[in-house]
Amino acid sequence: MSPRGPVMLVARREFATRMVTKSNVISMVIMVVAIIVLGVVGKLLLTDDGAPQAMRLAVAPSTSELAAHLEVPAAPEGGGITVEELQESAAHAALQDEDSDPRLEAWITGDAAAPTVVFEQDPDPAVLALVEQAARDVATARAVTQLGGDPAVVHAAVAAVTVSVDQVVEPEGDFDGGQWGVAVTIISLLLFALIGSGSMIAMGVVEEKTSRVVELLLSTIRPGQLLAGKILGIGAYGLFQMVVLGGALVGVVSALGLFPDLDVDLGAAFALMIVWFLLGFGVFALLFGGFAALVSRQEDIGSVTTPLMFALFVPYYATMFLVPFQPDSTLTKVLSQIPLFAPFLMPTRAAAGVLDPWEMPLALALTAATIPLLVWVSARVYRRAVLHTGGRMKLSEALSSSKG
Repeated sequence: MSPRGPVMLVARREFATRMVTKSNVISMVIMVVAIIVLGVVGKLLLTDDGAPQAMRLAVAPSTSELAAHLEVPAAPEGGGITVEELQESAAHAALQDEDSDPRLEAWITGDAAAPTVVFEQDPDPAVLALVEQAARDVATARAVTQLGGDPAVVHAAVAAVTVSVDQVVEPEGDFDGGQWGVAVTIISLLLFALIGSGSMIAMGVVEEKTSRVVELLLSTIRPGQLLAGKILGIGAYGLFQMVVLGGALVGVVSALGLFPDLDVDLGAAFALMIVWFLLGFGVFALLFGGFAALVSRQEDIGSVTTPLMFALFVPYYATMFLVPFQPDSTLTKVLSQIPLFAPFLMPTRAAAGVLDPWEMPLALALTAATIPLLVWVSARVYRRAVLHTGGRMKLSEALSSSKG
């Protein structure tokens, strides 16, 4: 049998075991349902009460001249302004009609250049400002006409006035709310997947030692092959989890039309998350698998997994605090190239659009190049420690010799 045969056999066993475990199936279903429910709730909370309605105003026949200066067509952020002409009795009735849709905001009477605005109760400052500006426009048009000019020409000249904006210092690619939300979601899913997969590997290694099953397995397979198969199988299950949960999240956001103004390609962000999960898993899973062999009891597993958990949380929180405030600083760029930090920093900075073209390829290459070294270290530790019983084996002792 080729060396790959035993490895794939162990990998298939690990993957199948996780897939049919009742607790894993139930937790996966619960998380998918939670994503869907949260998406629906978010849609209900984010949905406006309805399309913006036009502001309804009315003018008396004596102020009909104001209508042309008040009417504003509907805009994307509002419903515009509609103006109708009403007599006094009809205007008062409309102001008190609570069932009209939209309700009449105000009735304007008097002279167009010095109008009186009638409200049902409290004056609306926004309406007063609109009417005041319209009255000024009427007064200006009358003055231009008296001087022999054409008000339409003056109005066109005023409307053509534009103000340009420039700045001395260009902004440094800050996150907007949507980008930061996507970035936090990506690295949180990544952290969850890496912790879950690493813990499963560590627990599996210790369980086999405790039950002495590993002694039977090593009679037919080499230690390195057993560790490789375990990591591949659990890694495949972790990838399955990422695809299901991440795909459900992207699908819910897209299907429900959440965050329509989000300036992030969710599909590309999801694909990048999968790539960095594979590389991050290659880095951390090897450490979890190799170092877990140093102990022989479940109650001792925390002594080796706690430092590795710390190694996961440090880059996670560094990303949370560094990237929003210093997304393009020298420190952030340097940390982004370190294999332990890259799986968290790189997809986050990519979602923010603050990467230089060379950064992503270099980080991918450095992280991938680190994995063979970790394979050697983890395999060496596992080979020496997996058959060790009793108290915890020191890491220095496991690395001191390759015999076993």
